[in-house]
Parts: sequence; C-alpha cells; structure tokens
Amino acid sequence: MRNRDKILDTARELFAAEGLTVPMDRIASAAGVGPGTLYRHFPSRDQLWEAVLEQPLLTQLELAERAVANPDRWAGVADYLMATCALEAERGGYLNLMTTPYDRAPRLLAIRAQIQRRIEELFDSARDSGAIRADFTVEDLIFIMLSNGRVAEVTRAIAPRAWRRNVELFLDSIRPERAHPLSQPAMRPGQVYRTMTQSSARHPSARSRDAAERDSG
Repeated sequence: MRNRDKILDTARELFAAEGLTVPMDRIASAAGVGPGTLYRHFPSRDQLWEAVLEQPLLTQLELAERAVANPDRWAGVADYLMATCALEAERGGYLNLMTTPYDRAPRLLAIRAQIQRRIEELFDSARDSGAIRADFTVEDLIFIMLSNGRVAEVTRAIAPRAWRRNVELFLDSIRPERAHPLSQPAMRPGQVYRTMTQSSARHPSARSRDAAERDSG
C-alpha cells in the first residue's frame, strides 16, 4: 500500500501543478516507482483519475448544492462561480476538472452528472427570478470555465489572483441590467461536449501516450 499511497500523493500534486494529462511515466518517476508498479496499481489513467478526482468533484457538488439552497438567487450564482473557479484556479486545485471528458471513468461521470443537474437548477431558478439575463443558458458556462482555466494557467506565476478579475467581468456581463442583444445563439449541448473534448485533446492524446509509455515500460 505504501507505493500506492506515494503514487496517489504524487498524482494529486502533479495534476494540480501541471494539469490532468500529465504523463503517467512522469507520475511514476516523481513517486519514485517504476512504470510497472504504477500500472499494477492503476492500469489506466481513468482508474488513477477516479482514485484522485472523486473527492474534488464531490466538493464541486457540495458547492452547487449550497448555491441552489441559497434563497438569494444572484448570490447563489455569484458565490458558486467564484468558489468553483477558485478551486480550479488556485494552487491545489485542478485545472479543467469540470471540462475534461471522463468517458471511461463511470464514477466521475456520475458525480459530474449530479453537478450538472444542480447547475441547471441553479441557473434556471436565477433566470426565472430575473437575477440573471433572460438569454443566459447553462451552455454559456463553457466560456467562463475555459477562459478561467486558461487565465489561471498563464498568470499563476505572475499575477496569481488575476483570474478573479476575469470572473468578476463575466458576472457583470450576465446581470439583467447589463443585457444587450447577442449576435449568436447559445451553443447546443452537443456542441459544448465537442468543445470540451477538443479542448482536452489539444494535448497529445493522453490515452495514446499512456499506452505507449506502458508498452515501453
């Protein structure tokens, strides 16, 4: 169990520092174990993801449930977005936790599905109550999630709190009194999914790279 714990501790640190697609052989090396040892404990990246990312996703679920329970609809939206972006942006968080495809990690998919249902409930109630602009959809969240991840990534070493300004500007843009007609419709759910997949795939295919590393090890 000691090697397994070392792998998990190292994966948490590297996922937070370098992203969820950090090479498996780098995790093994940093943990001080051989690739074979890593793959005996975690035969695939998806299994390692499930071991490491379940608790952070449960934390996201707790934030969403707390926001839904807030009777102040605007405060629920604003607090949720700031808190969830903080978890992703600040050291110890996981960039792209909510936008990475977990197609072969069923536990993570199940938790994220619960989060998405709570988010839909949160924004539906905020829109119905007039707390946010009437044309804002849950699919529009892809813009803040992707932009926040990128802003946090490129500014972390220089201005580690710059991401907050990005989120605050976004929040101002969804207030109903700021609303102006938009030239483009909201993305459809399928388009959001493809965007998330494409964003993750900009790195060399993590699963292909993992297979190559496992074969070479």
